Amino acid sequence: MARAGIAIASALRHVRAAGRWKPGRDIPHLHKRQRKGHLPSEASMKTYNQLIRDLVHAPDSLVYHYPVGGQHYYAARGKINRSEWLVIFDAQGILETAFPPTDMPRYLDSHGFEYVGTVEEVLS
Repeated sequence: MARAGIAIASALRHVRAAGRWKPGRDIPHLHKRQRKGHLPSEASMKTYNQLIRDLVHAPDSLVYHYPVGGQHYYAARGKINRSEWLVIFDAQGILETAFPPTDMPRYLDSHGFEYVGTVEEVLS
């Protein structure tokens, strides 16, 4: 368990420090969030990335482990502008996506997310 905790903390530190997207995936994700009305049409990548930074830096954001096909992914969950958002990233802190699920508890449960602790707890 200690090794898993170190891996989660490392992934969280990476995403907090860099917040990099998979190559070529940032703009498509921004446009998808705009089309779905999650972000205003005039939102920029800078706006989207700031939202992500705010969420992963908030000490009370919740952190999850998300195992998929032998890979380890992680997620941070928190409120941004009265909406609850989920930021998903890999072990190197590379962003997969960030969005506000319609039904957060149901989404997390149906995809097998495992609660780890708050950002503050994970990093302490």
